[in-house]
Amino acid sequence: GKRISVYKATISLAETALQNAGSPKPTLFSFLAASTAHMIDEPIDEELLPGDRLRYFYPMQLDETLDSRFKTIAKLGFGGGSTVWLAENLKFKRWRKSSGPRYVSIKIPALDTNASGERMKSKLIANANPSHEGLSFIRIPIDEFKLQGPQGTHSCLVYEPMRETLFRFQRRLPQQRLALPLFRCYIFLLLQTLDYLHTECRLIHTDIKDNNIMMTIENDAILTDFANHYKKHPQPRHVRTEDGRVTYLSEDDFGSLRGNGLLPKLADFNISFPGLVGDGGHLSAIQSHRYRAPEVLLGCPWSYSVDIWNLGLLMWNLLEDVNLFDRPAGEDGEYDPHVHLAQMVSLLGDPPRGTD
Repeated sequence: GKRISVYKATISLAETALQNAGSPKPTLFSFLAASTAHMIDEPIDEELLPGDRLRYFYPMQLDETLDSRFKTIAKLGFGGGSTVWLAENLKFKRWRKSSGPRYVSIKIPALDTNASGERMKSKLIANANPSHEGLSFIRIPIDEFKLQGPQGTHSCLVYEPMRETLFRFQRRLPQQRLALPLFRCYIFLLLQTLDYLHTECRLIHTDIKDNNIMMTIENDAILTDFANHYKKHPQPRHVRTEDGRVTYLSEDDFGSLRGNGLLPKLADFNISFPGLVGDGGHLSAIQSHRYRAPEVLLGCPWSYSVDIWNLGLLMWNLLEDVNLFDRPAGEDGEYDPHVHLAQMVSLLGDPPRGTD
């Protein structure tokens, strides 16, 4: 139909726009740089989290086989509630699509985090309307499994690997801005995702920003080269003297761009909210400070429109590489919603009067 044709044309335009974007800036660090496995003398990554959080994280080893299917290659990242690992799919068959991709990224949540909510939302998103084009630009798990650790069972999620965040991708481009043709294509695709989330899934993302939009990997050879490098040169690690526990230093730089097939996918639905029936709205505090919508600042009920506000601010940042509301802070340097609201009024004028 006409909608499918527009969708395909947008993908083609995005690829053309990337070709014409000029020579992207190299990243500061490249996995192709010479490196050797070495020991680190001080705590790193999740070891630095406050309290005794480390014991809730699974003590992964490189070359470990998970669920009899996935062999770990490198640690891609960590956060307050999980670690993420690149792994090789041991069941991969090039001629059989159902075997899944050759390489996957596996998110292993800490035991003191609630991973069930993320799984439930992912299933809702995957099954609401699989024929909708917007689903293609939402990052959801392709598999899941349980992993028994020394402290309990971890509910792991398996994803297709992504290159990097939209924030990092933008830093590579000339003047750190998206060219207008590329900008139009990406925003069109993101609007498709919001249409799917809001109308089919009845979900409000609540945290749309460049760090929660992932870019696809443009060339399969990138993953192969990355994996081969870390098979020969294992990542640096720290070993605790008291119990011998190993923590690896994460690395997620896949090197310079090698093609033009990068497309955005909306990710991170941990704090998404269900849309309420009728005119009902939520009252919870949401959104990053600079991306906070007026109704959230004022403590008013909010709904799907907060995602549209976020998208509008993101659009500005992609074209200008500056925040529309810069440093809304008080005299103490801390975020101040009054200053933020004053910036909105200064830029947009007085808000419309309410009705009695």
